[in-house]
Amino acid sequence: MNTKHLVFIWVLFLSACASTPKSSSTDISSTVPVWVNHPEASYPPERYLVAVGMGSSRDEAIQDAKKQMAESFVVKVKSFTQVNAQSNLNQSTTGSVNGDSTQNVAKDVSLETSTYLRGADVKETSQVGSQYYAIVALDKLKARSGLLLEANRIQSKLNNELDSLEQNFTQDLMSQANADLASFQELYGEASALGMSALVDVSTSQTRLQRIQNQIRNKNQKLSFTVKTVSGETYFERDIEACINDRGGTIYSLDQPKEDSNKIEISIVERPQNMQLEGWTKLRFDLTASITQKDGKMYRIQTTQTQTGRSRSAILEAVSDRLSKDLCDQLFRRMGDMQ
Repeated sequence: MNTKHLVFIWVLFLSACASTPKSSSTDISSTVPVWVNHPEASYPPERYLVAVGMGSSRDEAIQDAKKQMAESFVVKVKSFTQVNAQSNLNQSTTGSVNGDSTQNVAKDVSLETSTYLRGADVKETSQVGSQYYAIVALDKLKARSGLLLEANRIQSKLNNELDSLEQNFTQDLMSQANADLASFQELYGEASALGMSALVDVSTSQTRLQRIQNQIRNKNQKLSFTVKTVSGETYFERDIEACINDRGGTIYSLDQPKEDSNKIEISIVERPQNMQLEGWTKLRFDLTASITQKDGKMYRIQTTQTQTGRSRSAILEAVSDRLSKDLCDQLFRRMGDMQ
């Protein structure tokens, strides 16, 4: 083979190499893990709830996945409970996730509600070029176990509160029962999202609490009141009137009183207490109500609160609710004894 032929072959070889297409540095689809686009392949939906996140760093991808998981889960919970719960997730040092969700521009998520994503973990992360991916999976079996324990705890506590309400109704106890029922309803939403609603019976507690409220209101419907402050400021009048309305009683104005209404005259005495700490104030408030019933019988009830604070207004705000509730509880307890 002569020199010309060798040169010709060499030129053809170089031309072939030059014309061979190179893989584009931006074409990375073949290296993306399967679980990014098909998470169900590794985490079947009958066992897991999953969410995939992405970001410019591993931490950002994890936070994005947790946010997606939280938002997805809360949508499911809302669809069953019709409450405005938000969900937010925090990753523990072991990689587990628990939570509540709130949307954040920085793709961070912080836990604010009582919803707890039991069994959720950061399962895998991957870097493809400058892009990071993460997958969070919620193990339904683990979640169900923890949820049932929590549901049983709240239901037992709520049953005890309902038993106490039937024996001795107080506004504080009713408020606590309503708060625990709301937590129980949220757990029912979680259970429904996890396909286990039949194991969390919230309807019995709902019905029982509603029945107690109706019984109290029906019992007090025939009671009417006028409220008047005879000593001290009128700060507590509205709270006591609101409490009477909540219990089913009727408030009549002093301008148009009802002949046979029960007359409540309120007295407030403010007593400064010794306080050694500079910048702080200690006050005692005595709230007294003189009640004249429609049949002419009279009696007095009293409640007292002592509080420390930076100012009188702060102290008054702190004690007013407790004073009004306690006075209202005493009022209806006494009225009930008289009926």
